[in-house]
Amino acid sequence: MAENATFNYEGKVWGAPQVRLAPTYIQALKLRYYLEDLKPIGGRVLDIGCGAGNMPKAIKHYRPDLEVWGADLSRHAIEAALREPEGVRFVTSGGEGLPFPDGFFDAVSMFDVLEHFAEPEHALAEVRRVLRPGGLFHLFLPLERQPFTIYAPLYRLGWKAKQEHCGHVQFYSDEICRAQLQQAGLEVTKRRWSIHPIYALVDVAYFSMLSLRGKPVSTSVEGYIHSHNGHPSLAQRAVSLLKDGLVGMGYFESLALGWLPGGGGHYAARA
Repeated sequence: MAENATFNYEGKVWGAPQVRLAPTYIQALKLRYYLEDLKPIGGRVLDIGCGAGNMPKAIKHYRPDLEVWGADLSRHAIEAALREPEGVRFVTSGGEGLPFPDGFFDAVSMFDVLEHFAEPEHALAEVRRVLRPGGLFHLFLPLERQPFTIYAPLYRLGWKAKQEHCGHVQFYSDEICRAQLQQAGLEVTKRRWSIHPIYALVDVAYFSMLSLRGKPVSTSVEGYIHSHNGHPSLAQRAVSLLKDGLVGMGYFESLALGWLPGGGGHYAARA
């Protein structure tokens, strides 16, 4: 079984806004850690679940020497990615049954993807298949069962905002994640942490607000901010300032508390 079959992945295009290393970008820390892990890597790299391609495009921007691929099951997302591919090759494919031969890639990444799989062990087996021996797998996923975070008691209380608005069907702790990676033949070599207490509260508040709103949003916060033709409205400017402040705070909070397990885990593993 592929990604969550009950969630409408065509109803919203994910991964469109540009990503750079500046702290005000929501995905900046994820990109920073992956680029660190990619330093000794050359050749071909694949991002699974890339949406409209902002992460593989950012990887290509900072590492133009790499042959970068992106894959996503959403036809609309890949169509959006292909309008300005920026040197990246895109294919419409979920994380299972990837259209590549064994050992084709030197590195594979997943950002906020594994928690969407009804059977994540199948997706990890496919990652292992398309990686060359010794290749890098870089994974970011939310740890919504991680002890001593705000997410763990919310999980026990049945908080479902991430299921409703993100399509999550798996809820991870560090222990569960490492066990699945080991079972797939992927040896964890490095772990880093993000989404620490203050930013975790912001995250929970945002998704709780969406649940109270009672209907899904059609775009991300960054998508809303950039949905103008060069003339942002006052509301967009205000949201942009608020986003920049909160995201920058979360970035530096996680750098300062990088030793402390948080609500997000960044894993480097070898095939």
